[in-house]
Amino acid sequence: MSKYYNPHRTRNLYDPKSSEAFRISRSKIDLFIKCPRCFYLDRRLGVGLPPGYPFALNSAVDTLLKKEFDMHRAKGTAHPLMDAYGLDAVPVNV
Repeated sequence: MSKYYNPHRTRNLYDPKSSEAFRISRSKIDLFIKCPRCFYLDRRLGVGLPPGYPFALNSAVDTLLKKEFDMHRAKGTAHPLMDAYGLDAVPVNV
């Protein structure tokens, strides 16, 4: 996990004994609708959701796929996955 991820927060937690109004964002309302348990863990106990995958992983996969398809595009051949799934297609050289 990231060194910046702190799963145990102490700020912005709901305290039922507090007399002040508890402010909540729209995204936290969406979290409650998706998963009430996750909302409780986040707002009451301070256990936040783990971070998602970094965008670098998406861009790395995208770069590798483009590189692989560029090889087949230059040769004018179909990619083996296209053959495996019965697609009669060849990447077009634009």
